[in-house]
Amino acid sequence: MVKMLKALESDAEKLLEIQQKAFIVYSQKYGDFDSNPYHMDLHRMQFNIKYRYGQYYKLLDSNDDKIIGGLFCFELDQKEILKIAQFYLLEPYQHLGYGTYVLNKLFELNPQVKNWYVDTIMQEEYNVEFYKHLGFEVIDEEEEHEGLSFVTLLKKIDK
Repeated sequence: MVKMLKALESDAEKLLEIQQKAFIVYSQKYGDFDSNPYHMDLHRMQFNIKYRYGQYYKLLDSNDDKIIGGLFCFELDQKEILKIAQFYLLEPYQHLGYGTYVLNKLFELNPQVKNWYVDTIMQEEYNVEFYKHLGFEVIDEEEEHEGLSFVTLLKKIDK
């Protein structure tokens, strides 16, 4: 399985390396676009890890404690609203249920959150369906670059 621990600033280089491996496929497939996390630099990664209104988690393989992915979310104006900004796993760890486990753990760790937002590439149907499976609904669609569209999804938690 996978472990989810708070990321430390000392994890920044490794997390950036893994994030770039996870997101390069989108640059190769769709060309460069500004919002692709593949283009993030080390300074921005360190900022995200330390961001006081954010939560950055490193995802570890339970067998050997190697970092296999990351998850960054942050508050949108209030503690009851969080946006998932980056969520990534190395390719060999995808489609094994780890993503579902990690997001359910994130929801559990944040019982105060009533609204969860996430953006993803509309053409990546598997990603859109992944979030829908977890209770997210598409609320907006926006064209970003030469036909590449993004969707915003929202998961409302009634308490």
